[in-house]
Amino acid sequence: MANWRDELIDAVKTKAERDAEEAAKHRQRVLEALASAETALTLAVDALKFARDRVEEKGQEHAFTEEVEEVQEEGSQTAGTFTKLAKLTVGKLAVSVELDRTTAVIRVGFLEGKPRDFDFARDRHIASSDVEEYVGRRVVELVRAAQKAAPW
Repeated sequence: MANWRDELIDAVKTKAERDAEEAAKHRQRVLEALASAETALTLAVDALKFARDRVEEKGQEHAFTEEVEEVQEEGSQTAGTFTKLAKLTVGKLAVSVELDRTTAVIRVGFLEGKPRDFDFARDRHIASSDVEEYVGRRVVELVRAAQKAAPW
């Protein structure tokens, strides 16, 4: 329990000091969440690659793109090359997965709808497998819709 001196120190802080403390806490949460988000992105990209391979086996029109970026973060052990964006297109339909490293948010875009965000810094209960399952389900819907539009 804080004594009166600690409470007084906290009570006299300026708005700028409070905002700076909150920003520092948020940066720390993002750094902690980034490892989980990177794992989830890797699983999601693997799901897209698996779908690409299955569609390719059937000789269907498809495209898979993956943007990789080099990351060097100062004061952090997180460094190397990481996928930034991956997109699978079957016919005219697409599923995309993107990681925003500044906020530890994975954004999954499906067809023309509003993207689904997985915020690992705010929602610590999200598991990497949840993202993989969501992406996998969207890919199944994508393939069914593509096959309905142009049966193979």
